[in-house]
Parts: sequence; C-alpha cells; structure tokens
Amino acid sequence: MSLAAVLAALPEGYELLRGRRGLLACERGASATLLAAGFGPDGGERLRPSDLAGRAPLGSIEAGGERWIVRRFHHGGWLRALGERLYLAPARPFRELALSQALRERGLSTPRVVAARCIRAAPFGWRLALVSARIEGTSHGGEVLERMRRGELAHAARRRFLATLGALVGRLHAARFVHADLNPHNLLVSADLASGWVLDLDRGRFADPLPVPARRDNLRRLYRFVRRRESAAPCLTRGDYLRFLRTYSRTLGAEGDWRADWRAILRRDRLRGPAHRFGWWLEELLGDGPERRDARRPA
Repeated sequence: MSLAAVLAALPEGYELLRGRRGLLACERGASATLLAAGFGPDGGERLRPSDLAGRAPLGSIEAGGERWIVRRFHHGGWLRALGERLYLAPARPFRELALSQALRERGLSTPRVVAARCIRAAPFGWRLALVSARIEGTSHGGEVLERMRRGELAHAARRRFLATLGALVGRLHAARFVHADLNPHNLLVSADLASGWVLDLDRGRFADPLPVPARRDNLRRLYRFVRRRESAAPCLTRGDYLRFLRTYSRTLGAEGDWRADWRAILRRDRLRGPAHRFGWWLEELLGDGPERRDARRPA
C-alpha cells in the first residue's frame, strides 16, 4: 500500500502531525509527551537510551506511569550495505501500527503502538521509527533459552515456557497472521513464563486463508533460528520441541496436526540445510554470527 493509503486508513484514536520533512502518527493525547521529549515529525531528538536493544540500541521516553520504547528501523543482512537506516518505503511504521491494532482487536497480545514516524532523508529515502508502550517485568524468549542453557530453569518452568511459546505462536497463526521475523527474540514472556506477547510486526501480513505451507514455513523459520544456536550450545530435547508443537496444535484448533507439522519442518530443513549452512559459514567468516548478534542485545 502507498503511504497515502496507509495514512488514510489509520486506526481510530490516532492523529497525524505534519512537519517540514516528516510525518508523525500518534495516539490522541500522546503528542504533548512526545513533543516534550523532542520526538516530533521532523526528528532531531536526543532520547535517553533504554536498557533494551534490537538491531541497535532503543530510546526511551518517560510518559507518566509508562515508559515508551523508541525503535528506529535498521536493515539487517546484506541490505545494511545500502544504508543501515535508509528506507525507500515510508509506509512501513504506519503499516506496523495498523497491524498491531488489528492483532490486538483479535485478542492477540502485542505491545500498544503509541506513534509511528517517517522523515525524508537527503538525497533520497526515508528514516523510520516506531514508539510502543513497554511491557514491564518481561524477558524475550532468547534470554529464557540462554537461562535454560545455563541450567537456571527448573523442569516445571521449562515446560511452562515452551507451552507459553507454543500457545502464543498458535494464537498468531489462528489469527491468520504470518510473522516476517519469527524468532525467540520477538516473543516476549512474563516473569512467571505463563503469558506472552508478540513483538516486531514489521513486514508481517494477514492471509485468510493462511495456507498450510506458509504456516509451516513460519514455524521452520523459528526452528532454524533456534537450531542454529543449538548447534553451538545444545539444551533442548526432542521432547521440548514436541511440547511446543503439541501446545501450538491445540491452540490452532482443527487445523493443527503437530506430527505432520514436525515432519514437514524437518523435511524442508533437510532440503535447505546446505544453503543455510553455507550462509552461516559466511556470517562467521565476516564476524557476524549469532553469538555476536545476540551479544548486542541486553541480557
């Protein structure tokens, strides 16, 4: 969708602020707090750094009883060579705002988006940002997996964590949503590991109906991310994978068949394994393997 079409379809409760170079869509009532922090439609703010990070450190805005997290869009992979923060499609953060609202309306847990912004860059392109309300007292799934590797999770907590992730991804697919970057770092869990939230909806999409191959490819993406790290420091058993998949299937409902899903994931992974292993080797050669990327994220 074009920028004009996305802006015309902003969810209710949001307003649009226009600057000389940029556009800022924000919750009604949030603009005063954003502008007081310097986060306006034309940028130039100097925010307090958050203790969180994605591909780059995140900013933080104090908003009364909440903390708002500012995520500036950064390219990953080879696209970084074209300009790490330069984008050609200005609609992406506004589309993510709309996706978040749509998922929340369907009962799926994802952080509330406070604002989305695009700023024209010179000589071409755009710089993009998203502001969301922080969910306190949580950890991302990658951090919990590291705790499992260190033997810090009791058996009952381990089971609960895997079931929570399975239910969360099951609810995501039951809502007919395909996550473009499904990995444990984008799955948030509560301190008791019993509740979960989905993060980073950028480039995600609704597909109704959601084809079985697309759903399984999404699961395989998650499996590939985990298996890559398991190759260096294994901690998950076959039973752990199956616990996740059984809960996923129960949550998905009539379409769920964990045995068929597991066979399909393994079969596709075997077929594409050589290409992935070459890519992993190349990343290690360039000094950008998973250990280095994960180290850039906070514990």
